[in-house]
Order: sequence, then structure tokens, then C-alpha cells
Amino acid sequence: MKTDKSYPFPTYSGLLNSEHYDKIGPALWLFLWFISATTKEIEKDGVCWGIVLGHKPLKAREMAAVFGVSEKTVRRWLELLETHEYIKAVRAPYGLMISVKHSKKFSFRSDKIAHRSIKERPFSPQAPDTDVRSDKDNTNINTAADDAVDYIAKRFTQLRSAQEGRTVYPSSRDYQAIARIVAIGVPVTQTIKWLEECFQAFENRRTAASETIKAFRYCSKFIEDRFLAQQAKNNAAIQHERMERHDKTNNRANFRGAAKRETSITGGQTGRIRRKPV
Repeated sequence: MKTDKSYPFPTYSGLLNSEHYDKIGPALWLFLWFISATTKEIEKDGVCWGIVLGHKPLKAREMAAVFGVSEKTVRRWLELLETHEYIKAVRAPYGLMISVKHSKKFSFRSDKIAHRSIKERPFSPQAPDTDVRSDKDNTNINTAADDAVDYIAKRFTQLRSAQEGRTVYPSSRDYQAIARIVAIGVPVTQTIKWLEECFQAFENRRTAASETIKAFRYCSKFIEDRFLAQQAKNNAAIQHERMERHDKTNNRANFRGAAKRETSITGGQTGRIRRKPV
């Protein structure tokens, strides 16, 4: 489950105190990994639960491989986290389905937007507070972000299953790679379009039926390259438009200056004008 790519994820500094250290100690590493692997948030009985890797059942040896520790150590960490109600672990036939209690991975993003709006907007008693998103708006943002990973994972499953000729489900690494694509801001519809193009390009190149795409990470490079190229193209277009506006402004200013000089009765001379001798 190790990954060669690193990406930022939000958490709160409140974790970094003696109270949490006394409760879970080094199990904090596993807890942080659960937060980073959260792909969706749901609210139940007033509590926000983060769904880790779409509730894909996780085995102790998979989690142990992340940190290079023993399965016994991971089980001890899980027991601490569950005992102190940091997580909820539901036993499944092939592992544990993990939920993070009071998850704020995606709500952090909307909270940050609201905080920045309050901080940066000049104060005006008459101005309505239109920049701060309502709870309903924040819920919509979170729902869109949460559903994005599941939607992309579903399409990836369909494409892989069709290619393999059997049902194939995404791995934990696949969910992590998908979450990263969502985190960097690639629109879902565009992700799906490029994902399909990636499979088509692979299909056109492959020489044997046994050759298949094994992981979403193969597609993520394809998607990221096109996303960055699209951003560069958009930025270039914006810069070109700005330069054109700047040139037009300068041309108008130069034209007005030239016209003024041509219509001057003094021919551009200043001061006292002498009468020509008769």
C-alpha cells in the first residue's frame, strides 16, 4: 500500500497535545493515514464520519506494510483508536471497514473559504454577508467532493472489468490515486473523459489480450499531464488577452497624442510668437 507520490491533506493542530498523546501515542500515525485515505464524508446523528477508501475492507497486513511494522502493532493501534472513539471499525469477511469520527477533511476546505472571505473583505455595515457560504452551500460542496471519488472509481471499475473480461474492483492504491486527482482540482467530467481516452489509447497500443491496465495510477499520469497542459493553455490565452488590451490602450493613447499635435495652431511651439516681417 505504499505510494511513491505525496500530496497534502488537511487536519487540525488540536491533535498535537498531551491529551491525545496519552490516549493513542504512536497510533496517531495510523489515524493520520486514515484521514489522508478518507474518500467521502457522511453525517449520522450529528457526527461527521469520514469513509476510508470507500469502505473497502482493509487487512492488518496491508496497514502494517504502510509503516513497516508488524500486524500485532497495527492491531494494537486499531484497538487504541477504537477504544478512545477516534474511529469505528466494522468487521467484514475480508478485513475492516474504517470510519473516522468527526472527520473534517473536506469540510476544512469550505471552512477555509469562509474564513478567508471574512478576513480579506473590507468591513461594511451595510454590505450583506454574501461571501460566506451557508451551511447548505458547504454541504453541497462536500457532497460533490465526496461523490467525485466514488463516481470516478465506479467508471474505472467498469473500464477495467470490460478490459479484463471479469469484475475487478479498485484497490486501496487506486482510491488514493483517484483522491489525489480530485484534490488537485480536475473536474469529474473531464477526469472521466481523459480516463476513457487513456483506456482507448492503451487498447490501440497493446499487442496481446493479456496486457491490461492494472492500476489507476497508470491513468492518473495521463490525466495529470492533460490537466496541466490545459491549465497552461488557459493561462497563455488569458495572458494574450491582457497583452492585447494593453496594446489597444497604448495605441489609443498614442493616437490621441498625435492628433492633438497635428491640430495645434502653434505647430507644437510654446511661448511668445513673433509676427513675421512685412
